[in-house]
Amino acid sequence: MDLREILEILLNGGTAVIADIFDTRGQTPPVLNTEMFPIGGARFAGRAYTIGGESHRSPAQGDRAKLAAIDAMPPGVVPVWAGHNINGVCCFGDLLATAMQARGCAGVVIDGGVRDVVYLQELGLPMWVRYRTPAQAIGRWRVVSRQEPVKVRGALKKWITVHPDDIVVADADGVIIVPIGLGPEIAAKVQDWAATETGAREEIRHGLPLLVALEKYGHL
Repeated sequence: MDLREILEILLNGGTAVIADIFDTRGQTPPVLNTEMFPIGGARFAGRAYTIGGESHRSPAQGDRAKLAAIDAMPPGVVPVWAGHNINGVCCFGDLLATAMQARGCAGVVIDGGVRDVVYLQELGLPMWVRYRTPAQAIGRWRVVSRQEPVKVRGALKKWITVHPDDIVVADADGVIIVPIGLGPEIAAKVQDWAATETGAREEIRHGLPLLVALEKYGHL
């Protein structure tokens, strides 16, 4: 099973199924903060390209590290912007989003803010973002790392660590992280789970009592 197959299986299976599979493993599902919301589309999957930043007071000038991080993005990745202590300012707006789309990013996750929201909606690059704001980051927040482990806000845990190349899956239910080493195993379980759910759904539609379905399928 190659990466493309894994991504397709995980995306088609959906974040809810992936979260349930983590539960069956006795692990807390690594779901991102539920305050996040989609702009320009909600559904994507790809390898994480991590970007870390920090609040920083300085004279207003361009953030060269931020621009270099975007210039280095390969096609198909999901940039994960870890704002850390970011507050009230955006990680990027229309121009940098356009650059990420031009580089073939599958989607974007921003534990922080964006601006130029109307443009971003029309751009069609799907992204999940924690807040929106008209205030720029220049002179207030800066990028300090790329392609290093970062921490982003979680739903069931306060912080989730995302490593470069971890798998990011997003859909209408939210965003979940699959460690790259677990990708093949989780994808195989998603396939099995989907087949089971299809059978359960059909029988329930035709009147099978839920308690009977639970006994037959083991989960609902």
